[in-house]
Amino acid sequence: MKKNIYYTVLLGLLTIVLNSCISDSSSIGDPDSVPTIGIAEIPEQSVVSYVGDHLVITPEIKSSYDDSQLQYTWYLYVDKEHSKGGFRQNIIGTERNLDYEVNLASGVYVIALEVKVKATGLAQYARANVNVSTAFSNGYYIIKETEEGNTELDFLLKTTKEKANETDIAEDTLMLMENLLNKFGAPMKGKPVSLAMIYQQDYVNPDVSQMEKTNMIHLFTTEDYRAYRTEDMKHIFDRTNICYAGEDNDDMYYNVSNGANYGFMMSKKGVSCFQMSASANTMGKIKLPTFEDDVTPHIQMVKGTQYGMAYWSNKLHGVRNIDKACKNVTDLSCDSLGRQVCIASGLTRRNAMTETIWFYTEDKTTNKRYLHLIDGVGDSLKEVRELDPNLHIAKATRVAACGSSASYIYAIDGRKLYAYAFDTNTEEEVTLPGITEPIDFVTNQWLELKFGDKQFNYNHLIVGTQDGNNYKLWFFDNLVGGMPSTNAFQIVTGTGKVHSIRRCVPSKISSLVITMVPATPIFPTSE
Repeated sequence: MKKNIYYTVLLGLLTIVLNSCISDSSSIGDPDSVPTIGIAEIPEQSVVSYVGDHLVITPEIKSSYDDSQLQYTWYLYVDKEHSKGGFRQNIIGTERNLDYEVNLASGVYVIALEVKVKATGLAQYARANVNVSTAFSNGYYIIKETEEGNTELDFLLKTTKEKANETDIAEDTLMLMENLLNKFGAPMKGKPVSLAMIYQQDYVNPDVSQMEKTNMIHLFTTEDYRAYRTEDMKHIFDRTNICYAGEDNDDMYYNVSNGANYGFMMSKKGVSCFQMSASANTMGKIKLPTFEDDVTPHIQMVKGTQYGMAYWSNKLHGVRNIDKACKNVTDLSCDSLGRQVCIASGLTRRNAMTETIWFYTEDKTTNKRYLHLIDGVGDSLKEVRELDPNLHIAKATRVAACGSSASYIYAIDGRKLYAYAFDTNTEEEVTLPGITEPIDFVTNQWLELKFGDKQFNYNHLIVGTQDGNNYKLWFFDNLVGGMPSTNAFQIVTGTGKVHSIRRCVPSKISSLVITMVPATPIFPTSE
């Protein structure tokens, strides 16, 4: 009897409890009143390192918690190394708003904000890419001739204009830094010959005495050669240490280009090679010429270096190809009369199956102009074309390749710019919005990575004028079929006579990236 009374009371209590839960309208049962944390998307950030720039972020956070209940932590990490030790290895801030002075090597980092409830450990996260460049790792190098007939280097630093208010738009701007060689030592003797950008080149880092890889800009003159680290313009190579001959080195260097497993250095003595393997670091020094030849600065990648390098040989009076193993040489074209000299060369790659390499030459006796057209995909000669003397390209004072957006060669004649279509042997004048001045200089600089740091891709047509010892450059993007469709996004002026321009980005573009993408990423290799 007592047991029945006990179970009856217990059942009644359970019924009361269940009824209370079902009818309760407290915060526990109301989903709209559950404490939450919401973080708005943090935009991608860009900042220049080592110049006192700060990464400043004011996140938009909505929370039902009081600020005193929350803990804020900012982390910075390299995404591909994230899994090695967890992203919490590097804390750069513990306040709600971030103000962090950036002193990092150039590259793509990830910033992460963790907002955590102190009492429970409940947390929400927000992440964004941070593109870090150093003062000399993201912009345009300009090699130029001085009034004294020597060589100097200018640099256009690519920066991002800060937003003045919430409705303003952040814009990329260019700031000219003149005469870097004088700032870091002295100008180079002799007139400019060529300018080359090599990504992830092997070298011995003098700061730590270790073999590493770095992005490097190479300068060649009629009397000298130097190479600088683009992180900080530190002088790395010259004729005394680029090869094992040391102080006794009497070679003269003309140009250099990336390869698949090797880099290719063109010099008075021929073609030399240096290690470019992505799997190992080396000292970066070149060997004695693998192939002795009377070479020139004119060198072009063949099928993204899968077939090595094509170059103009004064000994052959034609185009030769040295394979990617830097061992075998093949003759591709030849001037049987032995009178042609190479003025310029270039490469246009429309897609993985359409690549045309050209060498622009002149007969020293007749002054006739020719195009040696090479099929880069087939690594074979297409045609040696004698140019109609009535064409503007046959009279041009300067020519340049259109890298990828059209099958053109840009040509300046009568200080006007024309586009010569080598597929149809026709040409048309290029309209340059906003420019009325006569043109003296042209180049197309572009990068088209298909994977990796694609945010650094660009396609810029650069034209310039010369007034005495002063130059003026117009930078165009938004190219449609090789033609500018809008006004120049930047105009800069400086002193000296512009010879060549190379774009540099703060990316680790390895030899693997160069050979695997369907569009060769670095243009041009030589003018």
